[in-house]
Amino acid sequence: MKRKVFVFVFVSSVVFFNNVKGQSCDPWIISAYKQLYNRNPNADECNIHHYNNGSWRNYNELVGYIRAYRGDPWIFKIYQEVYYREPNAWELNIRNYNNGSWNNYNELKNYIIQFQNSLSNNHLQIKIAPLKENQSIAGFFIDGRQVGVDVITAGAGNVIAAGGGNVIAAGGGNVIAAGGGNIAVNSGMAGVNFGGRYTVQSVGTKVIATSGNGALIIR
Repeated sequence: MKRKVFVFVFVSSVVFFNNVKGQSCDPWIISAYKQLYNRNPNADECNIHHYNNGSWRNYNELVGYIRAYRGDPWIFKIYQEVYYREPNAWELNIRNYNNGSWNNYNELKNYIIQFQNSLSNNHLQIKIAPLKENQSIAGFFIDGRQVGVDVITAGAGNVIAAGGGNVIAAGGGNVIAAGGGNIAVNSGMAGVNFGGRYTVQSVGTKVIATSGNGALIIR
């Protein structure tokens, strides 16, 4: 009889522990991810410190912090609809798409398609690798030759440090990208940032039109 009681208590404890563990994610965070991305957050995304260091006044404010951290939900939806995958960290930066300006879902969709076609037409490949918490490193390759490197936010692709010297200062070194291959970091490596397609292409600067009036500026 005592053994049966012990087994019951043990099983109950396990169930209780699992329930507590399953509820460790803030319910507003779970609700916001379902609203924005139609899925539950993963363990890392449940970390409240990603969102204004865990401080918000109401649900809508939290939704704004999650959107800023993780990226525009329309971008996620379009990449899944058109390319059957999630966008990488660089692709989450809204400035790839008409410099971050659009009026509706279909217009953004057209800009994303333009952007991807531009990468293909210019033989430009962007490789991403994790660097440190909330940061990734992006390597830019044309015809297989690396032409630039940046440190970006892991969630929305915002540029933190552009160019090899700034990447080194930010704590970056040579890394292996998720798709394979080495992303080189040296003080002479160019950086990549955003601008207009009619930016003057001075010596040492390469302008690659992306979508709408936007361009990637490599210098």
